[in-house]
Amino acid sequence: MKFNGSIPIYLQIKEEIENAIITDSLKENEAIPSIRSLAQQYRLNPQTISNAINELMNEGVIYKKRGIGMFVGKGAQKKLKQKKSKEFRNTDLKKVIMKSRSLGITKTELKKILDAIYEEGGKK
Repeated sequence: MKFNGSIPIYLQIKEEIENAIITDSLKENEAIPSIRSLAQQYRLNPQTISNAINELMNEGVIYKKRGIGMFVGKGAQKKLKQKKSKEFRNTDLKKVIMKSRSLGITKTELKKILDAIYEEGGKK
């Protein structure tokens, strides 16, 4: 994994785990790799991994079974999809609409463009 220098690494690790849950690579009640193994995998300090894990635990995305490990929480995928959807609407989509307006693209034209891209599966 290549890290983006402008975003704290622990947040990038957190995002990686979130994406694994969203895409079903990690399923509800499934164990996630240990802090030690993640630190080895990413070649990072275990504390960096621990920071990412703690954020996910605080958000109720993962939970810890003492002496056993960490697991994906019940409803984690749904919770993450709702969170990411809200973030998308409030940031990415908002930027697209603002840019469209500045370029003089009408709402009708934008809908047609979105429909075409959506139908193609986003390939372009």
